[in-house]
Amino acid sequence: MAKKDIGKILTTGSPKQRLLLIAEDIARGKYFQDKLLTDHEFNQLSESFEKPNEIKLWNEWRRINETVANAINNLQGVKFEVLMNYSNLRGYILVWNSIENTELLVNSVLHEIKDPKDRKRIAEDGAKGIDLLFSKTEPDQGGYIEIKVDFGKDSYKDENGKIIGFKDKPRKTKEYSLWYVMNNVKKEVENSVIKYISWETALLDFMEDKGFNVKAYKEAIKQMTTQVYSPIIGWAKYSGELNTGLPHPRLDEIIKKYAICPNVGELKVDEAMYSWFKVNILGDE
Repeated sequence: MAKKDIGKILTTGSPKQRLLLIAEDIARGKYFQDKLLTDHEFNQLSESFEKPNEIKLWNEWRRINETVANAINNLQGVKFEVLMNYSNLRGYILVWNSIENTELLVNSVLHEIKDPKDRKRIAEDGAKGIDLLFSKTEPDQGGYIEIKVDFGKDSYKDENGKIIGFKDKPRKTKEYSLWYVMNNVKKEVENSVIKYISWETALLDFMEDKGFNVKAYKEAIKQMTTQVYSPIIGWAKYSGELNTGLPHPRLDEIIKKYAICPNVGELKVDEAMYSWFKVNILGDE
């Protein structure tokens, strides 16, 4: 804001203009930005609210300012939850990528063994008891290694983790596979992002309804939202996409199995989360 505009508001500004200037100055201080007002100007503005209706408005805006600042802190907490879930999913994707590279490396060595019987024997021996994290290593009919990330396994625990009788038939489950684990983390990613955009929308709507157009607060929200919409991992492959720009129908079908990163841009506001934040954090019923 230009200094001449500040001077004009100080002398002839309406109560709302003066309150917005104070709120902007306070918000900039919270985020360690250069303040708009000197201490003298701030005191001059604060003391200019003398009439009963102006004092009432002052108190109302002070409550709104505290509410918005607290809401941003809550929103920041959800942002950290989102980024933590991004990190967890990214970690599993890197495990998956390492598993695929390991399979490729092993099979490239096995391919050098020209005798099919020898290759099959070596592959079978090599696959015994060697399973990478959340994967299952098996030899195939051609004498190569297949490292599965989506597979079933017998379990003697029920869905609640309680041990079932060993004489009973084991429960078939995919809970120990990387694909199952990654999809659970994917759901956590989606839920946390939906929570963030629902709360963010409620907060921006509240500020709009109250006429609380404070640039420093909106910039703080925008910076957090930019982080939420940042790519989970910079490889289009794990979003089930090809970035060659050319049509590859067969590859398009194959690449879909890698679509473990959710399309964050397609997620929508959850009305229940929106309403909860509006009532419980913003106090706006």
